[in-house]
Amino acid sequence: MKQRYFMCFLFSTAMLIYGFEYLPLNGSVVDQLFAWAWIVFAVMVISGNVLHLLYKKSEAGKRAVPLRKQEKVRARLRG
Repeated sequence: MKQRYFMCFLFSTAMLIYGFEYLPLNGSVVDQLFAWAWIVFAVMVISGNVLHLLYKKSEAGKRAVPLRKQEKVRARLRG
């Protein structure tokens, strides 16, 4: 799964680098607003992918529930 986030990181970084020269940073107010919004969203995507690569989920959620504990819960529910 980390390969997916790494590929998204690479593609979004390449898109930002490639598209940065075409953004109208010296145009009208609407053009500048669009350019800065596009840059902010691209940086958010890149930072989200990097953070997911750096911090992994805990392994506690992947453990199976012991069978005895499941039996106790079923016995309580049945009465």
